[in-house]
Amino acid sequence: MKINWKRFYLAVLLFSIFLGGMPESPAAMVKRATHQLPARPANPMQSQATPAADYREGEVLVKFKKRLSMTEASVLASGLAADVIKEFPVLSQKRHSAYFLIASGQRSTEQLLGDWRSLPEVEAASPNYRRCLQRLPNDPKLSHLWGMTQISAPEGWEKNTGSFGVVLAVMDTGVDYHHDDLAANMWINPGEVAANGVDDDGNGFIDDVHGYDFAADNDGNPDSDPMDIDSHGTHVAGTMAAVGDNSTGVCGINWNVKVMALKCFRPDMYIYDSDSIEALEYAMLMKQDFGVNLVAINASFGGSGSNQLLKDAIAEAGDLGIALVCAAGNNGTDNDATPFYPASYDLPNVIAVAATDAGDQLASFSNYGLNSVDIAAPGEGILSTVPAGLGLEASLTSGANYYHVIPLEFSGHTPPGGLTRLLVDCGKGLDGSYFPAAVSGNIALIERGDNTFKEKTIHAQNAGAVAAVIFNNEAGNFSGTLGEAGYWIPVIALAQEDGLLEKSQGIHPATVIVAPSNYDFMDGTSMASPHVCGAVGLLAAQYPTDSLTKLIARIYAGADHLDALSGKVKTSARLNLDRSLSQNLLLTLAVFRQQANLWVMKKDFAQVYFSADYDPDSGVMAATYGIYRSRAGAAFQMIKEIADSELQNHAYTYYDKYLESGIAYSYQIKARNTQGEVIAISNAQSI
Repeated sequence: MKINWKRFYLAVLLFSIFLGGMPESPAAMVKRATHQLPARPANPMQSQATPAADYREGEVLVKFKKRLSMTEASVLASGLAADVIKEFPVLSQKRHSAYFLIASGQRSTEQLLGDWRSLPEVEAASPNYRRCLQRLPNDPKLSHLWGMTQISAPEGWEKNTGSFGVVLAVMDTGVDYHHDDLAANMWINPGEVAANGVDDDGNGFIDDVHGYDFAADNDGNPDSDPMDIDSHGTHVAGTMAAVGDNSTGVCGINWNVKVMALKCFRPDMYIYDSDSIEALEYAMLMKQDFGVNLVAINASFGGSGSNQLLKDAIAEAGDLGIALVCAAGNNGTDNDATPFYPASYDLPNVIAVAATDAGDQLASFSNYGLNSVDIAAPGEGILSTVPAGLGLEASLTSGANYYHVIPLEFSGHTPPGGLTRLLVDCGKGLDGSYFPAAVSGNIALIERGDNTFKEKTIHAQNAGAVAAVIFNNEAGNFSGTLGEAGYWIPVIALAQEDGLLEKSQGIHPATVIVAPSNYDFMDGTSMASPHVCGAVGLLAAQYPTDSLTKLIARIYAGADHLDALSGKVKTSARLNLDRSLSQNLLLTLAVFRQQANLWVMKKDFAQVYFSADYDPDSGVMAATYGIYRSRAGAAFQMIKEIADSELQNHAYTYYDKYLESGIAYSYQIKARNTQGEVIAISNAQSI
């Protein structure tokens, strides 16, 4: 056979270039990736029109290509009929650039964006987006404290209950730092003297004892008091860190930990990106310059509109070893198709969390995303701390039976001793005909279904009932809402089995109590993310020398894989605290995209490297490792299966060739035992 030597040498040359284009060895790359988060790809400023979103009119956030002084920026701004409101100095210093909030009383946001994006000195300009809380009053099926049981927290607490050397932050509406179940776990700035009006530690913030308020008024002016202005932030803090084993109320994921309050919601109940950036700067400052061991920040809010300045700030926090644990959103939509920020920022320190219900299903309201949502956690009917008297507690007593019940949101109160009246069956309470005359002056027993809780309650009130008990139409209890504040009678939710028992007894006396409380039930991905944020803190207590990359890998590796989450979140899994604390097989993934240097080979390729750390004495070992790839947001498909014997020094490198340029790919590793069960999963990485 005649050999075409020209083609042969060309093929050899191409093959050499293809495999030789890597800037460093796989081991060197992964050593770097293990000790620091993967480098962020360049993200040039987009020139297209601003997407429809909610933002503060007349304000823009501007990033310059190089450092500018306030004076220089003000000169540029004055020429564009605008003013420099503030600089973000920590971000400017870290990024060797200049970050400013710009405002104008004469120019619209769209005009300002056009003005500033046209300047050659500007790298990025974004609206000052505002984002809303992700608590969602809904109609779920829950019972008290089911979430902790679902994630195997009691088993986890046998291993670790937290450390006062670990700090978690709550970026939210503030925290009630006087709450009986939180006060002992609040972070106290050791360098600051309370209420003396002096910046004692010289960090630039006066009286920042428990944190700081970056949004004291609707213009974003700060003050030193991060007290909760709603109840949302206190509820989040309780799930993360309510004091445990103190004979009071509830306990958090961490019984012992310190909580830093970063109040960022303004009185209008929006959080603006400028406030978020300031809070992140404060967190970075306290960690880097003042030695605060801050490992994670909970961000239970979000909205549309990507902001490069906020993304840069989150990324810088990640470089300091701070995770941002984000609510995925409560729209019931796909974040892959409609991003929800900050959860949708593709950064290695962002953990986006969906919500599950008591049946381990994706909550009906929860956002999801195969490539943009990382993990799920309990998010329906979550009982936690709220500021004094802003919550509700309830009970139902009938003869010798005492029932755990859930007050509906906006329910009316009973007198201190409760209401003892006859309990009268009113069917489903669909209209006035369902309510017999005997219910007047008594308590209506109503079955859930076919109309809203509000409608059932209105019919009960019109019939003269002094309280209502709504029992579930499926197993278990639920939490719900009357939709709005008003002059409502007391209304409570009862489990189906308990409601049927009461119904079977005919008309009989019962006592209903609904009273103000320091605890309350809430629903939403806002309630899911603090479970995961708390888990990061507990893992940091258990493994104090772990990098952030490893802590996050432990979260994913130990999670419970659920069919209901397959195709909905990256890991297809719900948090399992116990397994993450004791995970003996830890997968760490690093992916590097390369391009062939010769014009005749236009395909990209990926170097996929993973390591498998495990305790050889544990008896937990994988039989196989599957490399999974997702192309442009499609479902993950296994592209390579490797036997454990093929790993060298517990690591493996795979070259995924012939990738399309300009197309996003995501990768993930799953380990299986000899029975084919998934026993560990890696972080997912996109290129």
